[in-house]
Amino acid sequence: MYHKEDEERRKQQEERNFDAKLPELEAIHQCIYKLLPGTNNFRTAINPLRYLIEYGGQDLKIDQFSDGYKIMLGLAIDLSTRMAAANPHMDNPLETEGIVLIDEIDLHLHPTWQQRVISDLLRTFPNTQFVLTSHSPILVEGVNNLLKRHAIDHLLPTSSPESLDAEVKNLYPLDPKDAKVYDMTRDPPENLLDPDEGLTGDTLIDSFNELSSIFEQMCDFEDEMSTSLSLKEGEV
Repeated sequence: MYHKEDEERRKQQEERNFDAKLPELEAIHQCIYKLLPGTNNFRTAINPLRYLIEYGGQDLKIDQFSDGYKIMLGLAIDLSTRMAAANPHMDNPLETEGIVLIDEIDLHLHPTWQQRVISDLLRTFPNTQFVLTSHSPILVEGVNNLLKRHAIDHLLPTSSPESLDAEVKNLYPLDPKDAKVYDMTRDPPENLLDPDEGLTGDTLIDSFNELSSIFEQMCDFEDEMSTSLSLKEGEV
């Protein structure tokens, strides 16, 4: 990054244009801005050499961020650098066609981030096919939101701007024809995508149902015991 920034400065001096951008560096910055919400002004600093990121109005070093931010930052820089290096002639190297495999994409991500990370990836890399694995029902259930967003896409032009939250409008409209969703814990793997509805149904939140089932079982037991004690006190 330091050498690329230096190359961009030399380009600006040669062209006598301080707005001149290095396509590879611009691709990396745009990728980071899209995948790491709330961040801005990525740059290197010297003495000592370090990478600074503006977040919440403050300049922070990479090691000051959470593991989730570090992982996504590494992913953003890795993918965008490869695409920019392989396609320096493209106006937007992030539109490179490719296949990316990511194991446990949910690792260290906050639950709210898990809900939108796939949408962020698809918007940032529109021509990339992603093969993702996850143990998180929150993340996989988030795929259902993208499928539903595609189903209502044709209605948006006639809808009032206030009828949907900006968060909904910003979701990537994932066409069911472009998606496959499998539960790999079953033998054989179960296809969770309903071909007729184009949605995943409610089979993805079994773990939530099991968790709430245990809680409800204890609530039923508590009610049963309370009723029993009340009856006994009444007999006395």
